[in-house]
Amino acid sequence: MNTSKINKLPVFPLGLVVLPGTIQSLQIFEPRYIDMVKNCMQNSSGFVITLQSKSDGDVEFGIVKQGTYVEIIDFNNNPNGLLGITVKAVNKVAIKDIVQQEDALHIAEIKPLTDPLVDDQALIAKHPELINILIQLKDHPKIKVLPLEIDLTSADSVAYHLGGLIPLTSQEKQSILEAFDASQRMNILSRLINKLSEK
Repeated sequence: MNTSKINKLPVFPLGLVVLPGTIQSLQIFEPRYIDMVKNCMQNSSGFVITLQSKSDGDVEFGIVKQGTYVEIIDFNNNPNGLLGITVKAVNKVAIKDIVQQEDALHIAEIKPLTDPLVDDQALIAKHPELINILIQLKDHPKIKVLPLEIDLTSADSVAYHLGGLIPLTSQEKQSILEAFDASQRMNILSRLINKLSEK
């Protein structure tokens, strides 16, 4: 995806949030999304996953205005007859001017979002517990087989991957995605992990 310009891309609203750098498996059954996947594969392009919303706030067609641009890295026909795809989340994007096509697929203007730079070293040193949890998760047999590129020297990579691997609600993951920068993202994660450990 060209990170400097706005692209028109299909939007796939789901009940989940995919954080940049993470891997997600999906089962596709609606004709509009099967066609979308075929077109993306033919054109070597990706699409945008965004959280489906029932609120009346800053939402069009039940689509939250910040999502993640993803690229298809694998696909297969599942035994249940559904199309299975695996996507890799590339980057955070802003979604605007959503249009619904005749086949009910949503197309929108997609603009990549870049966070302000932070002092990665200082931020990682401030949250050693997050690094330790991620290192332990990274070595888990089920996670080892995923094609994740975790950079333990990047605060964003640490925050996004950890947020993608621990059990969080879609709203909690969306708050990590929408955080202003890596510092805010780390603080949110720290608070959520403390909450999890209290349960």
